[in-house]
Amino acid sequence: MKKSFKEFRMTIVCAILFILCLILALYCGMNHQMRRLIIALVLSFIALMMLTTRFRMIFFDDGIMIYQWKIITMLPSFIDYKDIQSMEQLSKHKVLIHHHQDTIVYVFNSEAFIEAYKQVPYEDY
Repeated sequence: MKKSFKEFRMTIVCAILFILCLILALYCGMNHQMRRLIIALVLSFIALMMLTTRFRMIFFDDGIMIYQWKIITMLPSFIDYKDIQSMEQLSKHKVLIHHHQDTIVYVFNSEAFIEAYKQVPYEDY
């Protein structure tokens, strides 16, 4: 079973970064600054790729890969199903996972996230 969900916070950050890079590219294009225009377009392309492909929380056969803040960066963490005691929905986008520590994850649809967790076959864990 491979079901994925986008991480809410980093998707918004990447969307804002993409819009800002496009505005910078438009400004540089209007002022005939071709080098800065090319750099701004490359940065906007990178932000678009991050927006569409990165920061997905994935349900694997043996655990969940989520993203957690570690000091100053967002890193992936893997949680085994056997370590999860419970999951509870705190709001429309916020889910609290009780395992070795309490972890809050942000997804676009927390109800579907919890529903995907409930569909995991428990007899293997």
